[in-house]
Amino acid sequence: MREFAAAPLRARLWVGVAVLLALALPALTTTWPSPPVPVRDLLTAAALVAGSVVSVEIGRLFEGGTVAQQRPHKALSAWPMAAAVLLPAVYLIPVVALIYAHARWRGMRVTLWKWCASACFLMCAGAVAGLIVTAPTGAPPTLESGAPGLLIMVAGILSFLAVEAAMLAVAAWLNTAADEVWLRRTLADPAFYLTESGVLTIGALTGLLGADAPWFVLLMVPAYGFLQQSVLHRPLQERATRDPKTGLLVFTAWQQLAAEEIRRMSAHRRSWAVIFADIDHFRRYNERHGHLGGDRALEQVARIITGHVRPRDLIARFGGEEFCVLLPDTLAADAGEVAERLRRAVADESTSLPEPVTVSIGVAVVASGQTPMELAVVLARADQALYRAKLAGRNTVRIAGPATDADLGAHHP
Repeated sequence: MREFAAAPLRARLWVGVAVLLALALPALTTTWPSPPVPVRDLLTAAALVAGSVVSVEIGRLFEGGTVAQQRPHKALSAWPMAAAVLLPAVYLIPVVALIYAHARWRGMRVTLWKWCASACFLMCAGAVAGLIVTAPTGAPPTLESGAPGLLIMVAGILSFLAVEAAMLAVAAWLNTAADEVWLRRTLADPAFYLTESGVLTIGALTGLLGADAPWFVLLMVPAYGFLQQSVLHRPLQERATRDPKTGLLVFTAWQQLAAEEIRRMSAHRRSWAVIFADIDHFRRYNERHGHLGGDRALEQVARIITGHVRPRDLIARFGGEEFCVLLPDTLAADAGEVAERLRRAVADESTSLPEPVTVSIGVAVVASGQTPMELAVVLARADQALYRAKLAGRNTVRIAGPATDADLGAHHP
């Protein structure tokens, strides 16, 4: 509850709206059968929840017994999609609630209010998808529906994906940028939509088989195993390229991406810059607050830097308490402004730590039309500028190069 109370009011209001929609949409879009709650539907709903349990447990098996890390998604959306095909929309409420409760019990440690919001988003998406797949005839397509049925099912899958992504995007936009770094990065990644489309397609196929040939659903078990491996691939890939403490790129991965970006800019004679930022007196901070306190400071500074640069800028933890940022298409004056903005932001926004921290920053710029320079050379110039910033008393900015060597930040000893 403390995390929810700390979220911006607009984000909390959006979660409240999502809860109301999650309760209202399934009820309003339900065509009640007779009797209202047939045993067959109850058994179908229980089977979908059981299928989700099996899928999550397969995922735990592949991950060595834990699913604690964040993923672009948890492959849970397949089951609401299947429910949209098989059941009246109102069943989405208990089905999604139970599969989310089980997944959290088995290790999905996403912040509780975000987890509940995600469940509500799937209920809404499932209700809209169910309305789409049943609209033409009053019943969902079957395996014998042919091309028209295929098009209806594709429309249902796309509508589910659109509603889910839109509601997640609104949540990410209304919450603070620092608290939604992962979600914003995920929603900007085309791989998320491709993989989620695959998840929803498998869910739709599960629903079609469940309606026409229930026993053949058992043939989908290996497909769900493959699905779990697929959604696991991305976090394993990120684990190899992301720093576990800050979520930023590790330097080797950053260096590869930066070199590719620089080659493109050099070919078009475009300007770019590199920023080095180092937390001041970090060793003493660790001595006073312990290594856990130091890790929290690293996480906070990483969030602040991420929240004050463009999405296209590349950020990495260089090592220890040092961070580096590549600024494509950036002039010297603009790079200085960015560096000064980061310096002020860290000083102003780290007050939630046991002791606020500051950063010293060095900047190196390659101007448009200038002779192309290797990344290693520019990194060395930025590092030298950072060294001069520390000599000047820390909590200040220095820009490499005799023509623009200036103190852009007020010194606060």
